[in-house]
Amino acid sequence: MTTAAHPAKTTTEGEAMTRTPRRTAARRLLAAATTTVAVLTMTVLAAGPAAAQIQNPTDGIKPSLEWLGPAFNNVWVRVIGSIWGVLLGASMIKFFVEIYKMRAAKAGGYGAEMADAAQGAKIGAVAFGCLAGGGVIIGAILFVVGG
Repeated sequence: MTTAAHPAKTTTEGEAMTRTPRRTAARRLLAAATTTVAVLTMTVLAAGPAAAQIQNPTDGIKPSLEWLGPAFNNVWVRVIGSIWGVLLGASMIKFFVEIYKMRAAKAGGYGAEMADAAQGAKIGAVAFGCLAGGGVIIGAILFVVGG
């Protein structure tokens, strides 16, 4: 058996095998990802000229809730705004609670709890950032999709 810096699997005769299952799986995954990207790229390139010939059947149609009246428009804007505000507050509270847990774990010398609290703080910060930038994110998506 070999005992090198990086362990190699051996056969019954003592010959070192060149491939490990982990390396083979990683190569298979890389090959599958490369093939997928190539197929999707070729599909998009081939669909470009064909898509130019097809007319959009929904041209000029835009989503609108105006037919329900201005009263409904005011209500749903308030409801969505309220939900958005509550979620912003909840994510901010989660962030600060996790920061406090980190401080308490560090003071007590609990490394695992500190790591868990750090992960929770990251989640709270990302959630707050996404919610705070929600209007910009949705506007950008609608701009790109609306063309």
